[in-house]
Amino acid sequence: MNAAIRLASLQAHWGPQMTTAGLSLTMNEVTRTKTSEGTLITYHLTGSGFSQTDKLMLVRWSLDAQAKVLMGGIGFDVGGVAVCNDTPGADALASAASNLSAAPAPSGTPKTANAPPAFTPPPSCATTMKPGQLVEIETTAAQGEAIRVALVTADRKRAAETSAIPFPIANADKGCKLQVILSVKDAGLVLVDGTGFPANMLLKLVASAGGASHELHARSSADGRIVIPLLTGEEGKSSGQTTVKFAGINREPTLDTPKEEATPNPECAPAVSYPWGEGSYKVQ
Repeated sequence: MNAAIRLASLQAHWGPQMTTAGLSLTMNEVTRTKTSEGTLITYHLTGSGFSQTDKLMLVRWSLDAQAKVLMGGIGFDVGGVAVCNDTPGADALASAASNLSAAPAPSGTPKTANAPPAFTPPPSCATTMKPGQLVEIETTAAQGEAIRVALVTADRKRAAETSAIPFPIANADKGCKLQVILSVKDAGLVLVDGTGFPANMLLKLVASAGGASHELHARSSADGRIVIPLLTGEEGKSSGQTTVKFAGINREPTLDTPKEEATPNPECAPAVSYPWGEGSYKVQ
């Protein structure tokens, strides 16, 4: 449970909330092509706040995998679009620098206890791309799958993160919207993302699978958003369907919501359903 909550928290905050102040990154879809393995989607990256001298690393965080650094040497052109900003041979220089940093310390040099493992720089973009060539993210995706990428400075002190959901599982009603985002491929863990709700209110949702249901509670932010991690499943079944619906303001008295408070329920009542379990992950 703790591991699931940590994973969901990282996924929920991926993007502007974890981006270094002053930086921004956006994924821009440019093409969709039907293939025998699903719809191949291509994205370009635009950003702001980085300096012209920054050599950036491209990070991709895929479902059921750890975040991985794919390549280095990335920069931005005059239009703010991410391009390969390295030249052929950059890998050899990086390798030489890495070897120097990894060389044995002179005799008598004190050792640092619990020193973190040395960071291995990723291959330069110039090994597979031409200088100035646009960086492209090519991917397939299932319904509810987020494509998460980041650009990180070479010293790993600044980063900008972004994501896109090419096939959303979402439903809106009268200005309120619920969306389900996969945390793992079999939807055993998902994020329920809601927008357009009353600000700073304790809200109630109901999740139903088969004949069982239970309530979910979350306090909306100042901009009316909620994000709730939800573990999915049904006793005795390896797959199924879950429906999550908005059920109004939580009327249970709390320190923040006294009994006498009579805030009316919003008129909206969005509900969204999604499959989970074996065979539920299907590339579109």
